Amino acid sequence: MLREEISLMCFRLCTMHNCPGLLAPLTSCRLLALDKNPGVRPIGVGEVLRRLLGKCIVHAFKDPIKEAAGNLQTCAGFEAGAEAAIHAMKELYEEENSEAVIMIDASNAFNSMNRAVALNNIQVLCPTIATYLINTYRQPSRLFVIGGGELKSSEGTTQGDPLAMPWFSINTRRLINVLAEQTEVKQAWLADDATGCGSIANLWKWYEKLIKEGNKDDYFVNKLKCWLVVKSESLSEKAKVMFNGTKNVTTAGKRHLGAALGTQDFKTAYCKDKIEIWAKELNVLSGFAVSQPHAAFSAFSKGFKSKFTYYFRTIPEIADMLEPIECVLENKLIPALFGSESPLENKKRPIIGLPVSKGGLGFGALKEEARFQNENSKIFSKPHKQAIIDQLSDTTLEYSGGRKQIATRKREREKELEEAVSQSFTTEEKRKWKQNTDKGASTWLTALPLKSQGMNLSKTEFRDSLRLRYNIPLQNIPRNCPCGKPFSVDHALCCKKGGFISARHDKLRNLLAGSLTRVCINVEFEPQLTKIDNEVFRLQTTSTEDDARLDIKARDFWETGQTTFFDVRVTHVNAPSHGTKATTEIFKSQENEKKRKYLERIVEVENSSFTPLVFGTNGGMGIECSIFLKQLAVKLSRNEDGNSYSTCINYLRTRLSFCTLKSVIICIRGTRTPFNSSSVCQESSLAEDFLLNSAAADIAS
Repeated sequence: MLREEISLMCFRLCTMHNCPGLLAPLTSCRLLALDKNPGVRPIGVGEVLRRLLGKCIVHAFKDPIKEAAGNLQTCAGFEAGAEAAIHAMKELYEEENSEAVIMIDASNAFNSMNRAVALNNIQVLCPTIATYLINTYRQPSRLFVIGGGELKSSEGTTQGDPLAMPWFSINTRRLINVLAEQTEVKQAWLADDATGCGSIANLWKWYEKLIKEGNKDDYFVNKLKCWLVVKSESLSEKAKVMFNGTKNVTTAGKRHLGAALGTQDFKTAYCKDKIEIWAKELNVLSGFAVSQPHAAFSAFSKGFKSKFTYYFRTIPEIADMLEPIECVLENKLIPALFGSESPLENKKRPIIGLPVSKGGLGFGALKEEARFQNENSKIFSKPHKQAIIDQLSDTTLEYSGGRKQIATRKREREKELEEAVSQSFTTEEKRKWKQNTDKGASTWLTALPLKSQGMNLSKTEFRDSLRLRYNIPLQNIPRNCPCGKPFSVDHALCCKKGGFISARHDKLRNLLAGSLTRVCINVEFEPQLTKIDNEVFRLQTTSTEDDARLDIKARDFWETGQTTFFDVRVTHVNAPSHGTKATTEIFKSQENEKKRKYLERIVEVENSSFTPLVFGTNGGMGIECSIFLKQLAVKLSRNEDGNSYSTCINYLRTRLSFCTLKSVIICIRGTRTPFNSSSVCQESSLAEDFLLNSAAADIAS
């Protein structure tokens, strides 16, 4: 119901003009001042509803927005737009006929934009989002300042609004077109940051034109922050004369959209400074990993790696300078994650360098990764880069060819890495490694450690999970099991003493049954099968017991009107009884065993269908179970508005992965010795008769 109302509101704001006074609560913001170092960036922290509406509109109208802004304005939602601008300017700068690159910065450009003019222009340039912008910007927004003050936002965009960037990028289209038509400079823009390349004389004309035309659109060039990067000292002197004695001329290089443009020495120095900062940050993260390894791993895989990737993709020179980062990872962060004081043995290092889905942890060799990512960036951004070089603002960019080429390169690289890893392993080591590549076996490593979702692991649980994954001995485990046998991981995952094996099964059953109640009717726990009378079964293995029960019964799962019985089994994939079988063989064997026992009886007597759900302690699952999950995800996506199939299937696999993992850890770490009340002092024990003793102690209810 809430989603429907938000959708209706979004539709009304995009198609109908509404009273500005009624929208004041929606457009009001809390004003924050962020340090730009130097300078201040005002950010409006608006209502969550406004951000949600803005994101929906940007997503729905991304193609009209890109078309209206043009290819030379790379911040309008283009994939890898900044990378295309970086590669294009680098290539243009290295051409023989180019003399310099000019980098432009504007003064408070987002807040200086003439709002009335921009609202008029947007109706012509991109009418699909015009009505929404008129509704939210026609009247000045109220900005509340910490301490009780209030300001009115009458000009520009509200930084923090998802539509601020698209609107600003479209508003620069006139200025970009004028500069392209009247000068010979090749330009690229990222929001208010403009870059031009050409001869110094042409750059001066372009710069003058930018100042003159920019003033008409309230785009004010900040001359103190504009820089010229020239190729030689002679050109530097020429540029200083041409640009009226400006001091912002360099032959070394400057930072360009996060990357580096200029001489090799400048790029080297720029990269070394970045790497030094990263090494310090990773040292801090390594210290944090000692007490919070799960959160530290998530911070690296979802934070640091993304930050590294941008620089890998835009600065090819960085690949040969990553040794300090490798050193911190090798000697501090990875050992801290595993709870070890020394680096992992050399044999384990290549396998954790594989992607998580291939049985690794994503700690690949950074040098090779940097080169691979840089080449991928060039391949993918090639259409956009060429459009910038040719100054084609209105051409349609085609990315499908680049995507296919990158996918092929990725498969080939992963195959090479897997072959290199497998060559150093014995047959048994290879078998256990392959268990980590089963579908669902690694999803616990890709989720954020959210306590509210039950997806967080303690440091012992996380380290035990990593050590089990890579067959590294666990720390601080007992020598003998209370059952009398020597204690080992394989024994703990099969020993029934303590009830952990049954609990492992029940947790998965309950989780699946809970999901089935959302899409099926007549869901029942442990349904008893109809008693056998005179039925004769073809298979002697078919169960004929009067009190036979399965785990779950549900109606309308596979077919409307049909009842389906499900039986869950969790098998230890490394149990001695399985020998050297692969997990696919183990799961298939377990499924067939269940079918031989129950299928004929359920089909003939219950007139229903039967699906065995076999899970492995490695987090994998059988084919029947995989098909079941896909069908469940399809039904959930249809039943739950707004949830796609991919969202549902990924969430199900992740929850099942954590459920299995925690059950495995409790089998190993749980106490199998019964609680002995006689060994506890009387004062610390709870009395059995709560009512009687509460009355005696005069405890109010």
